[in-house]
Amino acid sequence: MAVVICAPRAFTVQSSNNSTTAPATNLNLDHPSMVWRSSNLSSVQITVQLPAGSWDTVCLSDTNLRATDTIRIRAAATAAATTSAPTYDSTAVPAFSGAANGGGNTSLVLTPSVRTETFIRIDITSTGNPATYVEARRLIIGKRIEEDGIDLNAEHTFEDNSQRTEYRNFETVDPYDTKTSWKFSIGYVKEASYWSNWFPLLRDVGTKKGLLFIPDSQSVYLQSEAVFGRITSSAKGSPVSSDYYKLELYVREI
Repeated sequence: MAVVICAPRAFTVQSSNNSTTAPATNLNLDHPSMVWRSSNLSSVQITVQLPAGSWDTVCLSDTNLRATDTIRIRAAATAAATTSAPTYDSTAVPAFSGAANGGGNTSLVLTPSVRTETFIRIDITSTGNPATYVEARRLIIGKRIEEDGIDLNAEHTFEDNSQRTEYRNFETVDPYDTKTSWKFSIGYVKEASYWSNWFPLLRDVGTKKGLLFIPDSQSVYLQSEAVFGRITSSAKGSPVSSDYYKLELYVREI
């Protein structure tokens, strides 16, 4: 069991299969209604360029992909080399595994080592998808922080901010999407990890930027548990011994 948190790096889209009204550039935005949608199911791909730096996590959040669909990640020093001579190739893997849910699916690839390639190509096979297109809300590419797991007594909440107005003998409802959230702590973060990994990430994202939170990367229920959201109250770190810190976070789905 491992908890994973990853903040997305900015990227530029080099090429993609997309509809004119839902371009792949939307995958760079922390906005729930700005999605990428392919124009069809033929040769669905996205190729992006990262600034120089490292990464080890690629995730498509809130997709309409199914367990029978596949996703392939390739990386290289140039866009052309991602197909001709990739230096990293995940091969075609299931778009997700485990129990499906009624919400957005998460296609996650964790590379076994840190990568530095600047061009990444994602190929998706979704033959027979009843929607006739592939859709995703956010592309997260970044370097993850991984710890042993979250503490017991974490709270998983369903937040519905629909507006209800009561009148005599009836009630009206202005419906909003129900969002999930996690309130949790990580009890034993080594001091080196706290200052080297968590401090720069939490200072950068604050409460303004989105991040990927997965409470258990090996869970069969990953599709339901994973959240791309924002930290909605100030993150807190507390020293619990000479070499360990305790982190407290509250992450709410965007």
